[in-house]
Amino acid sequence: MGKKILDSKALYVVLSIVLAFAAWLFLTSKDGTKESERFTNLSVEFTGEEILEERGLMIVNRDVKATITVQATPTVLAVLKSDQPRLVANVANISTEGTHAVNYRVVDLPAGIRETDVEIIYSGPGGLGGSVVNVEVAHALSRKVRIEGEFQGTVAEGYLAGDAEDFRFSPGELTISGRADYVNQVAYAKVIVTGENLTENVNDEFPFQLIGASGGPLEDLDVICDVDSIYTMFPIRATAEIPLKVNIVPGGGLSDSDVRLKLSSDTITVAGSREAVDALTGEGELILGTIDLAELDDNLAQNGGEVTFAIPLADELENLSGITEVTATLSVNKQVETRTFQVTSRISTINAPEGWTPAIITQVLPVRVRGPEEMLDELTEESIRVVADLRNINQAAGNYTVPATIYLDSAGTLSDVGVVTPRTYSIVVSLVRDD
Repeated sequence: MGKKILDSKALYVVLSIVLAFAAWLFLTSKDGTKESERFTNLSVEFTGEEILEERGLMIVNRDVKATITVQATPTVLAVLKSDQPRLVANVANISTEGTHAVNYRVVDLPAGIRETDVEIIYSGPGGLGGSVVNVEVAHALSRKVRIEGEFQGTVAEGYLAGDAEDFRFSPGELTISGRADYVNQVAYAKVIVTGENLTENVNDEFPFQLIGASGGPLEDLDVICDVDSIYTMFPIRATAEIPLKVNIVPGGGLSDSDVRLKLSSDTITVAGSREAVDALTGEGELILGTIDLAELDDNLAQNGGEVTFAIPLADELENLSGITEVTATLSVNKQVETRTFQVTSRISTINAPEGWTPAIITQVLPVRVRGPEEMLDELTEESIRVVADLRNINQAAGNYTVPATIYLDSAGTLSDVGVVTPRTYSIVVSLVRDD
């Protein structure tokens, strides 16, 4: 059986053909017989771009392709098919914008292949001959643009979203780079904040849109931004309606029942952090100030009039009502008048420092008293006492002006008959050291 196989002429013919083909492959790879292979759609890389950047230029059509034909042995071509040639073009000589024809060349052949192993035939695109490609160059620009925000969400009941000017961004500006004619289309960047039934301030990263001069978004604009998102802060504030009040201190012959006070606004609406709003509402009302009836001038005490108060709010609260001051209209329903009494005999001191004797220099002190006519008729100079407390006087010889308290020894209370501007009185005393 084995001998028949070895004696088969057909087997010898097949073996001869295989050996001959193998010998031909070996010889064609060694004896310099070459074949041609076309490599299409090869990317062209660029060198010298840093020179373009120094000139304020940039390459626009970066995806440049080229085709080459390589003549080499089948073995070399097989290597090049798996590790395609790398094409490079130098753009350092370009100094103006526009379309430029630039030479390119093959660099970095695969390991084991020498330049002498290949013959390269270049063919440029678009009918260009030789190793030439078209490179489009434009002016480059990098500039900063402002960032604006827009709230398109909703807030929970009792809360208020901030205004457009309340947005805060990090970074504060957006840097855009690219073709000058593209970059100059951008007017600003817009961040859109969304959310439903918000009760907390917004603090998060958000995408942005590039907006053109017409106010519309610029879609797919081929520019580079220095960030992909913008950290955005936007306030969501609690609100509350706060009652307003002006306190009244009786005195000068008037009590709070003798006057009526009407405010030009009884409430204001405020906004702020939940904590700040709760603190204010916890107080029950906002005190605008105090009207001391003893401090009223004669015209107000007799005829009434208006007193204006600013609205005091903590810095963390905003007055949504927009009212910066409130007018309190004072009406007096009691007939009073003011008289001046010259006090001479009942001026005294108390709490003189130990080892010192005070001498009263003031001999006459005019005291203004307000009340109903019939009560003032009963009041005499002897009913008025002037007392100066020397508790805090400087313990040294000399003359001193010290505050004095006025006492009325008469029927009725301070709301019946009272001293006008009682905290403005003073007398002069002299201290002499005891022997």
